[in-house]
Amino acid sequence: MQEKSKSFLFLHISVFLFGFTAILGDIISVNFISIVWWRSFITVILFLFIIKLSDVFKVFSREKLFQHLFIGFLLGVHWLGFYGAIKVSNPTMALIALSSSSLITALVEPVLNRQVRWNKVDIVFGLLVIPGFILIFYNTNELQKTGLWIGLVAAFLGSVFSILNKKWLLPGHEMKMTFIQLFAVWALISVLFLLFSDLLNIRNEMPKGIDWFYFSIFTVVCTVISYYLYLKSMVYLNAFDISLAYNMEPIYGIILAALLLHDYKGISSMVYLGMLFITIIVSLDLFIKLKSKPK
Repeated sequence: MQEKSKSFLFLHISVFLFGFTAILGDIISVNFISIVWWRSFITVILFLFIIKLSDVFKVFSREKLFQHLFIGFLLGVHWLGFYGAIKVSNPTMALIALSSSSLITALVEPVLNRQVRWNKVDIVFGLLVIPGFILIFYNTNELQKTGLWIGLVAAFLGSVFSILNKKWLLPGHEMKMTFIQLFAVWALISVLFLLFSDLLNIRNEMPKGIDWFYFSIFTVVCTVISYYLYLKSMVYLNAFDISLAYNMEPIYGIILAALLLHDYKGISSMVYLGMLFITIIVSLDLFIKLKSKPK
């Protein structure tokens, strides 16, 4: 299997696993800030058994270390927005908001990475996502719209996160990158709890009962494994390819939400029509990318 095709396979397995996190974010009983804290905390503890902490400081210079800590900060805010959107509305609305990621990435990547030039084809595919998103937006209630707006902020941060991860990627050290970034997420949320818990009226809620089982899936399968595959795919794919493929995350997530949470009972059929439109655009892009020869 060619390396680029293998990278697409890794990417879509990762996308599917990320889509499942929306389901877990909804059924876990603690608040959305606590979800992010426990997810990052448990994952960081697991990484301490996987990698040697001393190797991290040997591989990463001070500049690289701060770069990935900054990426982790963006990831933490992205997660807060994503799981906040889930708790405000539902998993379907939060996932739909991520469908704007391809357009955001096509517009922002050349600004953040001067080695990337404006690509008309990428922008066209990004723009083609908009009609499906508009169709979805105008067939939702006010609470669902609120979730969409919060999700859009998360989508923007997720796109910047993807661009910088590609720009600052260190091939062969994906696990160490993930550890640094998730440590930054944990540190960020810890500071929020420590300094702003009274001001924002937030508390770190302790998982109970079945929540611990959900968090084990959350951390091992949907975080450690999925982020490793996500970073491995970046070696042969650009940030726009990754972002556009991540438009499949709403598709996978919505299917799972319909099957497991029966979200379809509160969702208009026009919303699913919009998601079908987005699926067609993503499939067309992937077909063109796989047929084209790697430069």
